[in-house]
Amino acid sequence: MTEVLAAVQDAVWQAHHPLLLAIPAFVPAIVIAGVVVYVARKDRREEREERELLERALDDLPEDLEDP
Repeated sequence: MTEVLAAVQDAVWQAHHPLLLAIPAFVPAIVIAGVVVYVARKDRREEREERELLERALDDLPEDLEDP
């Protein structure tokens, strides 16, 4: 038992080779996901502003032009 513990304590842990190779694949995926989130938030913000502008324009209509 002590021989096993001594061997484990003397071991040098190195990075796992496939993980090092996978890192370059994750960077573009994270960048693309960030761009998608940015575009979606920007689009929702613009839709909200357009809806508020339309509501304000409809609120300014005279009473006789509004739908029954």
